[in-house]
Amino acid sequence: MRVIINRFRLMEQLTKIVRFVSSNEHVKVLECVYMEAVTDRINLIGGNGTTFLMTKILDEHIQIQQVGKVAVHAKLLADIVRKMDEDEIMLSAETMGSNRLRVTTLSNRSTFILKLLQTDEYPFPEQMQDHTLFTIHGTNFRDAIRQTLFAVQKKEHMPTLTGVKMEVKDHTLIMIGCDRYRLGKVEQTLASEVTATSEVVIVPGRTLNELEKLIGDDLIHVRWCRTKIKFIGNDFELITHSITGNYPNVDISEDSAYVARFVVHTSALVSALNRVAIIASQEKTNLIQMNVQAEQVVFDASSQVNQALESLDIQNYLGTECKVSLNVGYALEALKALGAERVQIQINQGMQMILFTSEEKSGVLQLIMAARTAG
Repeated sequence: MRVIINRFRLMEQLTKIVRFVSSNEHVKVLECVYMEAVTDRINLIGGNGTTFLMTKILDEHIQIQQVGKVAVHAKLLADIVRKMDEDEIMLSAETMGSNRLRVTTLSNRSTFILKLLQTDEYPFPEQMQDHTLFTIHGTNFRDAIRQTLFAVQKKEHMPTLTGVKMEVKDHTLIMIGCDRYRLGKVEQTLASEVTATSEVVIVPGRTLNELEKLIGDDLIHVRWCRTKIKFIGNDFELITHSITGNYPNVDISEDSAYVARFVVHTSALVSALNRVAIIASQEKTNLIQMNVQAEQVVFDASSQVNQALESLDIQNYLGTECKVSLNVGYALEALKALGAERVQIQINQGMQMILFTSEEKSGVLQLIMAARTAG
């Protein structure tokens, strides 16, 4: 393989690839980026054995002098390319003796010679057979990931809750993230008809976290089967194994019975919560009390020696006056994920759950668990 390539474009793609390669020293080839130069592009693949990113560099950024393929340590190559100081570099594979990749600037002032691994040892992801296929707008999908991913379980006490449940019903994509203390749910209309039989899949949270960084404004094509799911963008394909197991029945609707419901401006609410959080953070529980009254809501945070009180005017109040306690950190994360100018807050019957929904956006719901307080 011998190619001249735009350094900035190569660095852009390697930066994406490095986030997916394995750091498992027992499987050396998974520390590599697989690169294949064909007549009109360079294909790049990186993965950890269960999740793979496939991207490409098109001919306007490269000159293919000789086709070929190599597997080279991804992070090492990225570090070298990042610190070179010319706009174009040459990659050439030496096959005489031991396999090596020569990385050099066109002026020949900087040269690196890197060890190659056998390309036939690279574990390519298996092709999907029967699958569900649909298309969704990139902006909508990126928002849906952000509005559910915050709520997934970070530690693997219950593996299914470390992912986001995805399901298609009636031309609508339903996504749910939950860790049993909070929940994010999104219903998003699809941009295409759904083909084949829809199934429920659980997508690993780590994969969605990286996918969100890749998605632009273009359409995203999604394919899934029982064990795998693939996301196809304008210049990438991401394939991952789904999480096995049954997702808990945690679905909920904003139409459920409530004790109190009201509307408040999100920016004012976030500012008030950030201030009382200063005192709440002095206690391990991070709890504050929310006192809902007919015309205002009062937030109270207390430590052993300090106290903070914040009151806000509310609108569209329905129900009865009540008090509940809540984790202020969870509330702030839910409001950030919601991304609305005005938020409707609902305390459900039994006062065990607090729901946040948007006046501007339908189909988006955030929930945090609440504890009833005396008084």
